[in-house]
Amino acid sequence: MTLPIKNSVKVILLNEDNEILLMSADDPLTTPVEGKSHSIFWFPIGGTIEKGETIEEAAIREIYEETGLKKDEIELGPIVWFGEFDYILKGVLTRQKETYIVVRTKQKDVSLTALDEWEKQVVQKIEWFSLDKIINSKEVIFPILLHKYLPDIISRKYPKKPIKIDLTKQSKK
Repeated sequence: MTLPIKNSVKVILLNEDNEILLMSADDPLTTPVEGKSHSIFWFPIGGTIEKGETIEEAAIREIYEETGLKKDEIELGPIVWFGEFDYILKGVLTRQKETYIVVRTKQKDVSLTALDEWEKQVVQKIEWFSLDKIINSKEVIFPILLHKYLPDIISRKYPKKPIKIDLTKQSKK
Protein backbone atom coordinates (compact mmCIF):
# COMPACT_ATOMS: atom_id res chain seq x y z
CA MET A 1 0.00 0.00 0.00
CA THR A 2 1.41 3.36 -1.03
CA LEU A 3 0.56 6.18 1.32
CA PRO A 4 -0.04 9.73 0.15
CA ILE A 5 3.04 11.78 1.04
CA LYS A 6 2.82 15.30 2.43
CA ASN A 7 6.10 17.25 2.26
CA SER A 8 6.07 20.05 4.76
CA VAL A 9 8.22 22.72 6.32
CA LYS A 10 8.15 23.37 10.04
CA VAL A 11 9.47 26.68 11.27
CA ILE A 12 11.46 26.97 14.48
CA LEU A 13 10.47 30.65 14.81
CA LEU A 14 12.38 32.17 17.72
CA ASN A 15 12.00 35.66 19.16
CA GLU A 16 14.67 37.68 20.95
CA ASP A 17 13.79 35.95 24.24
CA ASN A 18 14.51 32.57 22.61
CA GLU A 19 10.86 31.58 22.77
CA ILE A 20 9.48 29.41 19.97
CA LEU A 21 6.14 30.16 18.37
CA LEU A 22 3.74 27.21 18.60
CA MET A 23 0.23 26.78 17.23
CA SER A 24 -2.55 24.79 18.87
CA ALA A 25 -5.21 22.84 17.04
CA ASP A 26 -8.14 20.65 17.90
CA ASP A 27 -8.92 18.31 15.03
CA PRO A 28 -10.58 14.96 15.73
CA LEU A 29 -9.83 13.88 12.13
CA THR A 30 -6.05 14.28 12.68
CA THR A 31 -4.77 11.50 14.92
CA PRO A 32 -1.93 9.04 15.38
CA VAL A 33 -2.26 5.86 13.29
CA GLU A 34 -3.99 4.02 16.14
CA GLY A 35 -6.74 6.64 15.96
CA LYS A 36 -6.63 8.05 19.52
CA SER A 37 -7.23 11.80 19.33
CA HIS A 38 -4.97 14.09 21.36
CA SER A 39 -7.74 16.70 21.47
CA ILE A 40 -5.84 20.00 21.65
CA PHE A 41 -2.18 19.73 20.66
CA TRP A 42 0.66 22.21 19.94
CA PHE A 43 3.21 22.24 17.11
CA PRO A 44 5.59 24.61 15.30
CA ILE A 45 4.05 26.73 12.57
CA GLY A 46 4.49 25.64 8.97
CA GLY A 47 2.74 23.63 6.33
CA THR A 48 2.83 21.98 2.94
CA ILE A 49 5.67 22.78 0.56
CA GLU A 50 3.85 23.71 -2.65
CA LYS A 51 4.97 22.41 -6.02
CA GLY A 52 7.96 24.42 -7.27
CA GLU A 53 8.68 26.01 -3.86
CA THR A 54 11.97 25.75 -2.04
CA ILE A 55 11.94 25.04 1.69
CA GLU A 56 12.85 28.67 2.33
CA GLU A 57 10.07 30.00 0.08
CA ALA A 58 7.53 27.73 1.78
CA ALA A 59 8.74 28.88 5.21
CA ILE A 60 8.39 32.57 4.28
CA ARG A 61 4.88 31.99 2.89
CA GLU A 62 3.74 29.92 5.87
CA ILE A 63 5.15 32.45 8.34
CA TYR A 64 3.16 35.21 6.68
CA GLU A 65 -0.04 33.15 6.46
CA GLU A 66 0.13 31.98 10.07
CA THR A 67 1.64 35.00 11.84
CA GLY A 68 1.35 38.07 9.61
CA LEU A 69 5.14 38.55 9.75
CA LYS A 70 6.61 39.77 6.48
CA LYS A 71 9.88 38.70 4.86
CA ASP A 72 11.69 41.83 6.08
CA GLU A 73 10.66 41.05 9.70
CA ILE A 74 12.35 37.66 9.81
CA GLU A 75 15.84 36.24 9.38
CA LEU A 76 16.11 32.81 7.81
CA GLY A 77 18.57 30.45 9.43
CA PRO A 78 19.70 26.95 8.55
CA ILE A 79 17.72 23.82 7.93
CA VAL A 80 18.51 21.75 11.03
CA TRP A 81 16.23 18.71 11.28
CA PHE A 82 14.14 16.35 9.20
CA GLY A 83 11.97 13.35 9.89
CA GLU A 84 8.83 11.53 8.88
CA PHE A 85 5.88 9.76 10.43
CA ASP A 86 2.56 8.23 9.51
CA TYR A 87 -0.70 9.61 10.85
CA ILE A 88 -4.36 10.08 10.02
CA LEU A 89 -4.87 13.45 8.30
CA LYS A 90 -8.47 14.48 7.70
CA GLY A 91 -9.39 10.81 8.03
CA VAL A 92 -6.73 9.53 5.55
CA LEU A 93 -3.61 7.54 6.49
CA THR A 94 -0.76 9.80 5.33
CA ARG A 95 3.04 9.89 5.51
CA GLN A 96 4.30 13.32 6.50
CA LYS A 97 7.89 14.31 5.73
CA GLU A 98 8.94 17.37 7.71
CA THR A 99 11.93 19.65 7.26
CA TYR A 100 12.70 22.09 10.07
CA ILE A 101 14.23 25.50 9.45
CA VAL A 102 15.36 28.05 12.03
CA VAL A 103 13.95 31.55 11.66
CA ARG A 104 14.48 34.46 14.02
CA THR A 105 12.45 37.60 14.51
CA LYS A 106 12.49 40.70 16.69
CA GLN A 107 8.69 40.82 16.53
CA LYS A 108 6.48 39.39 19.26
CA ASP A 109 3.13 40.53 17.94
CA VAL A 110 1.73 37.87 15.65
CA SER A 111 -1.73 37.04 14.40
CA LEU A 112 -3.51 34.28 12.52
CA THR A 113 -3.99 36.39 9.40
CA ALA A 114 -4.50 34.20 6.37
CA LEU A 115 -5.45 30.70 7.43
CA ASP A 116 -7.09 28.44 4.86
CA GLU A 117 -10.63 27.19 5.49
CA TRP A 118 -9.54 23.94 7.18
CA GLU A 119 -7.05 25.79 9.43
CA LYS A 120 -9.76 28.28 10.45
CA GLN A 121 -11.81 25.34 11.70
CA VAL A 122 -9.08 23.55 13.68
CA VAL A 123 -6.49 26.16 14.76
CA GLN A 124 -7.14 27.45 18.26
CA LYS A 125 -4.32 29.98 18.85
CA ILE A 126 -0.61 30.73 18.55
CA GLU A 127 1.63 31.43 21.51
CA TRP A 128 5.30 31.95 22.36
CA PHE A 129 6.80 29.12 24.47
CA SER A 130 10.02 29.21 26.48
CA LEU A 131 11.97 25.97 26.79
CA ASP A 132 10.84 25.73 30.44
CA LYS A 133 7.20 26.14 29.40
CA ILE A 134 7.62 23.30 26.88
CA ILE A 135 9.28 21.03 29.45
CA ASN A 136 6.60 21.71 32.07
CA SER A 137 3.58 21.67 29.77
CA LYS A 138 0.82 19.17 30.52
CA GLU A 139 -0.49 19.61 26.97
CA VAL A 140 0.73 17.58 23.99
CA ILE A 141 3.46 19.34 22.00
CA PHE A 142 4.79 17.89 18.76
CA PRO A 143 7.42 16.84 18.08
CA ILE A 144 7.26 15.13 21.48
CA LEU A 145 11.07 15.35 21.83
CA LEU A 146 11.18 19.09 21.00
CA HIS A 147 12.45 19.81 24.52
CA LYS A 148 15.52 17.65 23.81
CA TYR A 149 16.31 19.04 20.35
CA LEU A 150 15.62 22.73 21.01
CA PRO A 151 18.43 23.73 23.46
CA ASP A 152 21.16 23.50 20.78
CA ILE A 153 19.07 25.58 18.38
CA ILE A 154 18.44 28.25 21.01
CA SER A 155 22.22 28.33 21.68
CA ARG A 156 22.87 28.60 17.92
CA LYS A 157 24.72 25.27 17.96
CA TYR A 158 23.39 24.19 14.60
CA PRO A 159 24.31 20.83 13.10
CA LYS A 160 26.71 20.97 10.13
CA LYS A 161 24.02 19.23 8.08
CA PRO A 162 20.38 18.53 8.96
CA ILE A 163 19.90 15.68 11.41
CA LYS A 164 17.11 13.13 11.47
CA ILE A 165 14.88 13.50 14.52
CA ASP A 166 12.30 11.08 15.93
CA LEU A 167 8.85 12.28 14.93
CA THR A 168 7.15 8.96 15.68
CA LYS A 169 7.11 9.27 19.46
CA GLN A 170 3.56 9.97 20.71
CA SER A 171 4.05 10.59 24.44
CA LYS A 172 6.70 11.94 26.81
CA LYS A 173 7.05 8.54 28.49
